[in-house]
Amino acid sequence: MGNLWIGPPGSMTEIDQVAKSFDRTADLGISEFKSLGGRVTLTRNLAPVRRVKLTWDLLSPAHARALDRIARRIDGPGPVFVVDPAAGNVLSPAQAAGLGVAGATGITGLTQWFKSATTGTVAESTTAPGTFLFTAADTASSVAWRCVGTVGNFPVTPGLQVSFRAPAAIAALGTVSVGVDFKKSDGTYISSLVATGALVSGTAPATAAYATPTAKPGTAGSYSLADACFTYGGTAASGIPGDGLPPMSVTNYSDTPGRPLPYRNIGLDLVEVSSAAG
Repeated sequence: MGNLWIGPPGSMTEIDQVAKSFDRTADLGISEFKSLGGRVTLTRNLAPVRRVKLTWDLLSPAHARALDRIARRIDGPGPVFVVDPAAGNVLSPAQAAGLGVAGATGITGLTQWFKSATTGTVAESTTAPGTFLFTAADTASSVAWRCVGTVGNFPVTPGLQVSFRAPAAIAALGTVSVGVDFKKSDGTYISSLVATGALVSGTAPATAAYATPTAKPGTAGSYSLADACFTYGGTAASGIPGDGLPPMSVTNYSDTPGRPLPYRNIGLDLVEVSSAAG
């Protein structure tokens, strides 16, 4: 498990001081209605919204200034990303399980995965609706993972450790290789981490703002995309549910001078958003 990182892609700040309190509870959006007869009806959001509440006592001046800039949107309206040290897999829950909306192959397949070589296809299983497969046409076929709900690539910053493990069906192959492609803020390719086998780990290079994990089965065939893992600050492992990495915006902020100065007591409330402009 690593430290918390927060900020826009390419410019995240690492906060190595443990927060005094850290609440990462998802807002389920549940409303309860009780009829006169005593029956209960529930309504809820289709997708729970993540909320994060953080407080620090006697935070160092450099870190306090960085959080102040984020909260007051000095460097732009956002959104920002929070690399949660408690999250073991930043793939979305459905993506980590190799699942999508049944019957919507063209939508969910292309927004969660894509072929990263000339050959190969991502498609919904014909025998298990809602389950997605990657079909490798030859040894060169490879598949890549998109960051769901964002610009498509996973946000990183130079110095951030990343680790990726291939889905279980692909990881079991003796011919598998995996990688992580790094890109600048404008999408320009920088370099890649590449490893033979199911696991690759390394550090984002200078100027990196985004990353894309990839897997190459090395053997033609159709493979489930379930049980993949992409993690920050640790080593990816099998069997870890997806937490997602949603864009977030600050909804509440507190900043009080600490004793002794120049340390400061900082509090941040953030919520998952689809847009943080304005």
